[in-house]
Amino acid sequence: MLADINATRSRSGLPALTLDPKLSTIARQHGIDMATHGYFDHASQDGDSPFDRMKKDRIAFGWAGENIAQSDDEPSAYRALLESPEHLRNIVQRHFQKVGIGAIVAPDGSMLFVQDFTD
Repeated sequence: MLADINATRSRSGLPALTLDPKLSTIARQHGIDMATHGYFDHASQDGDSPFDRMKKDRIAFGWAGENIAQSDDEPSAYRALLESPEHLRNIVQRHFQKVGIGAIVAPDGSMLFVQDFTD
């Protein structure tokens, strides 16, 4: 997924994003929470937004965003993100420099993907 994100950014004349381990942990934890509790939302069940989760893990940011997708596989999920104007805006946001990616297998066998972005 990182290669797909950076290829899209390159085609848009933007620099590649760096994979950030702390953001990846946050993304993975949110994906696990969604899979475990059977929901699909940017807000956690306790009401935390992606930005709340980042702040709790002491990630400083001026710009931040999150994409979530559920599909049978990464290519299908990424294609769906590209077809959504809001999700595509995060992928090609010029202020973003880092990304964290979580990929989780849900109980039904589908895949949950979480992308967390910061500057």
